[in-house]
Amino acid sequence: MRLTVKSVATSVAALGAIGATAAGVTSIASAAAAGPADVRLAGVGAPYGPALPQDPVLPGQTLPTPDQLSSLCNQATDPGVSYTTKTDLVENGISPDEGHLADHDLRKAYRDGKFPENFAVTNIQPAGPNAAQADVTISGPKFAGPVTKHLAFINQDGNWILQHDSAIALIQAATG
Repeated sequence: MRLTVKSVATSVAALGAIGATAAGVTSIASAAAAGPADVRLAGVGAPYGPALPQDPVLPGQTLPTPDQLSSLCNQATDPGVSYTTKTDLVENGISPDEGHLADHDLRKAYRDGKFPENFAVTNIQPAGPNAAQADVTISGPKFAGPVTKHLAFINQDGNWILQHDSAIALIQAATG
């Protein structure tokens, strides 16, 4: 079965009409005029969306600067440097299989003209002890538009490094 945006939208609209009829709603317009409902996560009663509280900055905890994280992203995606040199930039290192694939993809992206890339880091927040999270927007000469990834970083012995899954997400975004 092939789903299209039109078929999904039609199905959602049909379900909405059936649900409204079953509930005895006589005018959808009057309900819409009342404004959006206060949506909450049912399990905990928390508001949905950006109103959720962030982890607090712990006493003595420092967060990385945008320049530190941007530099880290540049180092991790440098197509001229082998993955073996980058293992200290990633939590628990880089396996040979992942490293060879990353090197191949980064070199291909370089040949395709996607470099140099720019990394704009915003919204740096704590993510627990010795951890931070941030939005990293990647742009470059052959990107259709900027790509933003929410990445996690670890403070390991005073140096900020990429959390392993975030490193993979960064490489995929930088080479995609």
